[in-house]
Amino acid sequence: MRVLIVITSVPFAKDYNTILNIAKKLRDKGHDVSIFLSGNGSYYLIRPDASQLSELGVKVYFCAHSAHQRGVDKLPGWAQSSSTYNLSRMMGEFDKVIVFN
Repeated sequence: MRVLIVITSVPFAKDYNTILNIAKKLRDKGHDVSIFLSGNGSYYLIRPDASQLSELGVKVYFCAHSAHQRGVDKLPGWAQSSSTYNLSRMMGEFDKVIVFN
């Protein structure tokens, strides 16, 4: 199963551990997991331990416009630049979409 997790909430909320645990469990069961960071979710790019998501084998994308608007200019190598247009396309390509707002 292909699962897309969309994150628009700040990374310093309690959602981080929940997202990490969900991604880990899904990957352990062999599912294809991708994460899309948009809005305030772009701040995950500066959270020091957020690279754990990629280390789990999760593909991480972020809205470049959202990151730019929030002054996130140090972009990590573990996340791929994208757009909300691509997010709209991705939502139709995945079996399940989970949103953290």
